[in-house]
Amino acid sequence: MSATTRRIREGFPGQRLVVLPRRIVASWLSGSPLVDFMPSDVGHFPNARWHFVERKKPISQAIIIYCAEGEGWARLGDGDTIPIRAGHMVLLPAGSVHAYGADADKPWSIFWVHVSGCKAEILLRLLELESDDPVLFVGKDPALASLFERILSILGRGYSADNLLQSSMALGELIAHLVVNRHRQPNNDTGIDERIERVIDRMHNSLGETLSIEELASGVNLSCSHFAAIFKKRTGFPVLDYFTRLKMQQACFLLDSTSMPIKTIAADLGFEDPFYFSRTFRRIYDLSPLQYRAMRKG
Repeated sequence: MSATTRRIREGFPGQRLVVLPRRIVASWLSGSPLVDFMPSDVGHFPNARWHFVERKKPISQAIIIYCAEGEGWARLGDGDTIPIRAGHMVLLPAGSVHAYGADADKPWSIFWVHVSGCKAEILLRLLELESDDPVLFVGKDPALASLFERILSILGRGYSADNLLQSSMALGELIAHLVVNRHRQPNNDTGIDERIERVIDRMHNSLGETLSIEELASGVNLSCSHFAAIFKKRTGFPVLDYFTRLKMQQACFLLDSTSMPIKTIAADLGFEDPFYFSRTFRRIYDLSPLQYRAMRKG
């Protein structure tokens, strides 16, 4: 099969996914849960070359896909193909016939979750999206990636009632995060936005370094106080907390895709003290790097 026609649903290097047994999902949703939806399937597919999924029959779940890097596409019913780029979130509504996949030249890296439950049908309206344009630009958002990671982490521990409750609440937080992002007031100061994007790009390219607010602010010609205020307003996180979350996201990737010792990963991400690295990881993901690496994924 040639590279131009090859299609893969799953099985990518470094991928993680959890698929709940459908009887577990049905039992939980029939038991008057605290929230009327839950993540029935969740995953992270990095550099998902040849990724392709087509469903010719509707499914009852809504699907949220966050493109963290690269490019892809989606199509609802017989509609036009919608291009998906880095920073886009696409919502495939419950009951839809759809297809989606990675771009052939710039394959995407995505986080995704299936939303099951009666409230799955209202997500399109909740996010104020149209069925012919179900895409929301959220940018490079470590908070969103962290919420997906949290759901993966919780469900990776098993299907106990406590884990199902926690994962449902984490999914609710993820949806709330998207709604708040959607309702954020339009910003007319494109110059400021461009400078914040430059800072975030620098963070992505400096994960092994220690950056200060002073040097980041200086790099975009802003005072420290003004820079810190607008950065938090635009991203929802303090500057250095945002940078730390990017580091922890990279740590998850290295823990999943390599056998590097934890102290080596810590050093590569700019942590001189591996114990401090582990405490920081636990603060964000509620488990240690060793526990995370030991989890069954996929």
